[in-house]
Parts: sequence; C-alpha cells; structure tokens
Amino acid sequence: MIAGSDFVGYVLSAGGLVACLVAAAIWMAIAPSSRRARRFLVVAAAGFLICSVYEGQYLLTRIIVGSLRPFEASAPTSSAPEAAASSGTTAIVVLGSGSLDVEDWTGRRFSFVDRPAAARVLEAARVFSLVDHAIVISSGGNPHPERRSAPTGETMRDALITLGVPRDRIIVESVSKTTREEAIVVAGILREREVEQVILVTSEVHMPRALGAFRAAGIRPVPAVAQEFERDLPWTRVFLPSKEGLAVATMNAHELLGVAYYWLRGWWRR
Repeated sequence: MIAGSDFVGYVLSAGGLVACLVAAAIWMAIAPSSRRARRFLVVAAAGFLICSVYEGQYLLTRIIVGSLRPFEASAPTSSAPEAAASSGTTAIVVLGSGSLDVEDWTGRRFSFVDRPAAARVLEAARVFSLVDHAIVISSGGNPHPERRSAPTGETMRDALITLGVPRDRIIVESVSKTTREEAIVVAGILREREVEQVILVTSEVHMPRALGAFRAAGIRPVPAVAQEFERDLPWTRVFLPSKEGLAVATMNAHELLGVAYYWLRGWWRR
C-alpha cells in the first residue's frame, strides 16, 4: 500500500508529467508515423490538464467527503471498541500524515509536522477545547524508516502541546505505518483504557477511508474533519493548471484507490 501510494504520488507530479512527455517523444522519434504515439501524447496532456486544475479536484473532493461536516460540541459521540466498558472516557484520536525534517552540517535533525498533519493537529486542539476531560491519542509512525524521519505521532504531540493541550492528556502511538495499522493499534489502546467515546480527527478527504478502517477494527467514532484546503490562492492557481491542483489530485486518487483496496481486503466497513 505504501509503495502504491508513492507511485500514485509520482505519476501525478511534475516528474510524472516529464516522464510521460519524454516517453512520448522517444516513441514518436522511433516511430514518427505512429498514431498510437500521438494518441498517447494527447491523452497524457489531457489527463494532466484535467488533474492539475485545482477547482475541479476540489469539487471531486467534495463528492468524496459527502455529508461530513465540522465537529460541533453538541455532536453525539458513539461507542468506541465494542468490547470496551462504559467508563465515560472520551478519546480524541488524531491520525498522522507525516513529518518534515531538516538537518545541519553536523547531522543534527529537526522534525516538524507536514501541512496535512498541521491541519489535523489544529482541529484536534479545537475539539479538545470543546470536550470535557478528554484524552488525545496522537497516532502515526514513520512509513519510510530509511528516511530517518521522526514518527508523526511524536511531532504532532509537540504541536498539540504548543497549541495548549496538556502533555499529560496526550498518548503517543508511533508504531503504525498505515491507516489500517493505526486502526488496529489504536483499538488496542482504547480497550486497554476502557474508552467509551471516540472522536476521530483527520483530513476531509481521508476521513471516509479512516472511518471504514476503524469500523472494521470494532470502533465507530464520531468524525471531526480538519480544514486542509488553502483559501487564499490566486485565481490563476485555482482555475488554471497548477502544482496545487496536482497535489489535490494525488490525495483524491490515493483515497479512492485506498478505499477500494481496503474494501477488497476486508479492512473497510460502512
């Protein structure tokens, strides 16, 4: 799943576009009269044009998200693990996205949350301020151990503390590498602590897959979607091809393929 995600991310990127153009150029140089080569070039150009328009991808995201709305204090919280006791404890589970790292000349590294994780942390802090006596589970490991990045559960914990969530109210889960693993590992933590109510925090487009994965693990949480989209983009980046459009296209493709894959594996439940 991680390799597939990386592949989708590369295809829907500037590098993927260059690779397609180079392949088309070589094909047309070898076979100048080939109609298939010309068709491939036209299809690739049209595909990247469609995928790179931010407004079009944003509308597709709205379809994927469906009826999900921002969390409100009056929202009912449903049961957590089906085997949990009724203790009344509420857990806010915030799912990780990734960490960014910088390194100095001596090899010392500084890690911080990436943009999606920052949006999720901000929402988790907002929800924490609305719910009495809640604990926060900061979830996410490092899906690419070879990169030596800090687990996103740890960098999100640091961000949560900065936003005013007390350290002693935060539990860090840093071993999971996928949404499926997060659901399984977090379910164990919730059962151990006899948590009764769960609020799940993640990005809008990621929420449908995350909810299905947690339900398959025996948890039926209340969704709290994070507002991740940029609101102040100039019109040229909204209605014309842009890197922001490709970034949203990558997210949409990743989640649509992810839901299909999880469903086929029995890891996703309505």
